[in-house]
Amino acid sequence: MERQDIRDLKASDIMQAEWPVLGPDDTVEAVIRLFAESGISGAPVVEDGRLVGVLTEGDLIFRDAEIRSPGFLDILGGIVPLGDWDQYREETLKSAGVTVREVMTADPETITPETSLSEAATIMAERRRKLLPVATDDQLHGVLTRMDILTLHILDPEP
Repeated sequence: MERQDIRDLKASDIMQAEWPVLGPDDTVEAVIRLFAESGISGAPVVEDGRLVGVLTEGDLIFRDAEIRSPGFLDILGGIVPLGDWDQYREETLKSAGVTVREVMTADPETITPETSLSEAATIMAERRRKLLPVATDDQLHGVLTRMDILTLHILDPEP
């Protein structure tokens, strides 16, 4: 029997349909507990049946990170800002967040069930994503993680 190249598999072939889902009004405390107890590092956020965001450990770490305001120059009594003040504002708001809505990444990057594993792996590698929601028209079908793909290199996939 000929072995199938795992790069020819689709996201729907190995995605996890039963992955935990968060609501936008869930508390950060509850999410941290869920992540710790489930051994996961992120989850999609669904509201009224629609995928609205993703929350990962990276989003949550803002709560503990030291946020540095952009500097400024004082030239002849005029203040010239240095750096990105919009990014500073976003990071500050995220660090103070108490609900998922306040700290999630809205409008997340998704893949479809038909996306090849090769394409999914490329997106994960190039954009440093550990988790990709598998969705069609904001309807969540499941989640694909790096470990889902890596596991295929050890296990013999059955088509």
